[in-house]
Amino acid sequence: MEITQGNLESVFTGLKATFNQAVAATEDDQINRLMEVVPSSAGTEQYPIATLLGDLEEVLDEVTITSIGAFVQSVPNRTFARIVQVKRDDVADDNIGVYRPGVRQLGRRAALYPLRLAAEALLAGFTDEWIDATTVYSTDHEWVGGASWSNRSDVALSADNFDAAVAALETRTGPDGAPLGLKADLLVCGPANRAAAETILQMQYLSGGESNRHYGRCDLLVLSRFGASAAWLVMDTDPVRPMVLQDREGPEFTAKSDPEDDDAFYRELYAYKGRRRCAVAILAPWLIQASAGA
Repeated sequence: MEITQGNLESVFTGLKATFNQAVAATEDDQINRLMEVVPSSAGTEQYPIATLLGDLEEVLDEVTITSIGAFVQSVPNRTFARIVQVKRDDVADDNIGVYRPGVRQLGRRAALYPLRLAAEALLAGFTDEWIDATTVYSTDHEWVGGASWSNRSDVALSADNFDAAVAALETRTGPDGAPLGLKADLLVCGPANRAAAETILQMQYLSGGESNRHYGRCDLLVLSRFGASAAWLVMDTDPVRPMVLQDREGPEFTAKSDPEDDDAFYRELYAYKGRRRCAVAILAPWLIQASAGA
């Protein structure tokens, strides 16, 4: 293939199509289960957390006004990218096909990157501070007004401890002291707890032959990004997700392939970049009962 601007644009068009096809073909059920997907139009978004709380109240003299200023969480967007370099000789020799698997993988990674961010945010919740000046998972949370609550119990994943976590979640009360009406519908863990989680939720009969009362109690999501962590979390994900995926830009595929560019002239390389600008954060930790493991 002759090295011309037009032919380089054709190479870019083909690689971009490969990237976009991989993005479109990637299943995002796990993302949708964990996170509310919110379009972003600024560098940082502000979330009025108080609007996610509370119930209807009987109107006596006037309707209660929820103070959205008391709990506001700021979530800044972040930029993630990776560059694939293509040799000039491979363009000249019509050998672009060897790059397509890598570009396809880049598109898939860009589509699934929020899951990596989600795993990082969930594990960081044991040490990162939430807007009430305690860790995201804490035994010392305090609502505006002084009511205390806890969403952390560091124990191993077992049937009894799963019971206790579900009970803690489903009896949780809000700022007004009334039950929030939560329902545990998802257990999240890593590979280290897969066997225990499957035994609790997916075995219809126990080793002695008796029925497993936890069978199908909630769904199971195993995040490989947890690695060897023994952390596990019970969540309410319906109708509000505990996390947000704030999508600002992408996934997108761009090129730096001008034949007159320095890289092209001196190094005989053309660059193609996969990029995504987004953020993932836990907005509603009261929808989670977390354990770092024993």
